[in-house]
Amino acid sequence: MADIRERDLEAFRDAVQCGDAVRTKELLTAEHVKQRVNEPLFAFGQRAAHIAATKNEALLTVLMEAGADLNLKSEWDNGPFTVLDRADDATARFLLARGATLTVNVAARLGWLDELAALVDGDPSLVHARGGDGQQPLHEAKTVEIADFLLDRGAGIDVPCIDHTSMPAQYALVERPEVCRRLLERGATPDIYMAARFGDIALATRLIADDPACVAARIHEPGYPPVPPLHIYCWSLGFGRSPHDIATRYGHHELRELLTRHSPHRVRFLNAIMAGDEAEARAMLDADPSIMPSLTREDHGRLAIAIFFEHFPAAEAMLALGFDPAAPGIDGGTALHAACWVGPVSMVERILARGVIALDARDPKHGSTPLGWTAFASIHRPARTADYVAIANRLVAAGADVTAVANKFGRSVVSMAEGNEAMQDALRRLGAT
Repeated sequence: MADIRERDLEAFRDAVQCGDAVRTKELLTAEHVKQRVNEPLFAFGQRAAHIAATKNEALLTVLMEAGADLNLKSEWDNGPFTVLDRADDATARFLLARGATLTVNVAARLGWLDELAALVDGDPSLVHARGGDGQQPLHEAKTVEIADFLLDRGAGIDVPCIDHTSMPAQYALVERPEVCRRLLERGATPDIYMAARFGDIALATRLIADDPACVAARIHEPGYPPVPPLHIYCWSLGFGRSPHDIATRYGHHELRELLTRHSPHRVRFLNAIMAGDEAEARAMLDADPSIMPSLTREDHGRLAIAIFFEHFPAAEAMLALGFDPAAPGIDGGTALHAACWVGPVSMVERILARGVIALDARDPKHGSTPLGWTAFASIHRPARTADYVAIANRLVAAGADVTAVANKFGRSVVSMAEGNEAMQDALRRLGAT
């Protein structure tokens, strides 16, 4: 009976995630599913209604008929979300008409100035209210008018959110550039990525004069204070991206040239590598052979990081130039761990061809082997281009121990692939138990 209940609950999760109102309604006829309609069954403590708010009104209606509470927040320590936080304008109005409660953060995000003003007039302290991820309303301001209103009412212009320790102007940079510009005009602290996004030569020149190290910034890497790990830029601009990359993305070639002129050889070399420009990188090495010996263990770890974030041209260039595939990247995994996670067989082959990496090396965070990463990814990161069965076959053929405990919790590779019968069958054929 317990197995049936869990099976039905998993099917309910899948149906909600897929936006399948018909299947969701069918599953909710089971009392053991209906009783759990308000539980935080989804990522980051979200409830079914939170997921449905990004899907369709039909699904929301099914959930409400089953007793979904529209005013329960997600269970997320760094700032819970409401059902309205991911809803578009029409869906938000649909939910409000059925009892959802409007917040200042939602009003700011949707650009509803009149509704925002009414809320703040009733309670001026709401300009400092914390919403999802610990954002304040200014983080979510859709328009210049909303931003001005909040600032005029006392909102803090450089207050960081909780989850990403990022400022309102940084949140606005990519999708709401006019809001970011306005916040800069009103005194927000700028960073080199803003100068790169806008092609602002004067701002970049000033920032470089104040802190020459800013040209070496890379998103999700330590060393440049405005961009700490898991900053909002990781998602809006991209993991591993430099200001040079962003200037190029937005067509600001003069700004990129300025950044390059102020960059030491090592930074220029790494930029060429991350752009996948092997020819330029080789030319720099020919001109200055001391660059490669000067690279740190962390620099060599960029190979694993590039693979993890699917920057494959950069990874190919690094492999060709002799970067160490054993150097740790994300969660301390090697380049082979990363390739086994994202799933391109060709990249696994390229790394194995180097012949210098331990097949059963364990990452320090999970204590897992590359084969363990493959098994786990087959469930938790299935990618369109991934062939995890083929990777498992290749690893074992190369000498990986399929019978070894796959992580520090004592799980086998078969158990780590639980839910993917094809992967489990393949691992058993290879000798796993």
